[in-house]
Amino acid sequence: MFFNFQGNAVFGVLAFLGFGFLELVAGVTALVLFARRKRRAARRVVIVSGASAGLYAAVLLVFSLASREQVAGRGDEKYFCEVDCHLAYSVVEVRESKSLGSGPSRVTARGLYRIVTMRVRFDPETTSVHRPQDMSLTPNPRCVRVLDGSGRIYPPDPAGERALEIAEGPSNPLTRSLLPGESYTTRLVFDLPEKVEYPRLLVTESDWITRLVIGHENSPLHRKTSFRLS
Repeated sequence: MFFNFQGNAVFGVLAFLGFGFLELVAGVTALVLFARRKRRAARRVVIVSGASAGLYAAVLLVFSLASREQVAGRGDEKYFCEVDCHLAYSVVEVRESKSLGSGPSRVTARGLYRIVTMRVRFDPETTSVHRPQDMSLTPNPRCVRVLDGSGRIYPPDPAGERALEIAEGPSNPLTRSLLPGESYTTRLVFDLPEKVEYPRLLVTESDWITRLVIGHENSPLHRKTSFRLS
C-alpha cells in the first residue's frame, strides 16, 4: 500500500490552514497598525509573521528531505489523500503497439505506444459510519506523465488517445466522481522510445496549492511514488 502523502494527511492540511489563517491575521493587523501610524508595533507583527513563515518552510523541507522514492508494482495501489485517503489507483495492464486505430484515424508512434490501463476505486473501508453511502466524491485534477531512467518526462499522447477512443470507445476521465465501493478503469496512451529504460507512470495532484502542504508529495524536494511499467 502506497500513499501520495508522508505522515498524517489531516495534520498536513490543518497545519497549512492554520498557518494561512495566522498569516492572514498578521497581514491585516500590520496594515491596520501602519494606518494608525503605529509603525514599531507593525514591524514587530511583520517580523513575527516572517519568522512563522520561515518555521513553516523549514518543517516543510524537513518532511520532504526525509521522504523516499517508492515504486508500486503491477496491481499495487497508491492512495490519494485529499484529507481522507479514499481513492486508490493501480496499474492493471500495459499493452504495446506500433500503431493505433484504423483507416483515416490510424496513427503511428515515433517510438512505440504504451497503453496503460489504470484502475481507480473508492475504498469503502476508508469511510466513517457517519458518511452517507450515496455521497459521491469528485477528485482534484490529476497530472499524468511517464518518467524514464534518465529522468526524461513523457506526457500522454493526444493523437494516440484519440485513435484509441475511436477504435475502442471513450475512456473514463480521472476526474470522474465515485461512490464508496465503486471503481472504474481508464486508458492512458504514451509514445515512448522502443527501448526506453525503467519507465514509470507518475500520477499526482495538479493543484498548485498542494506544493505548500507539509508531507505532500508535491511539496518542494519531496520524492514521489510512481508505478512501474516494465
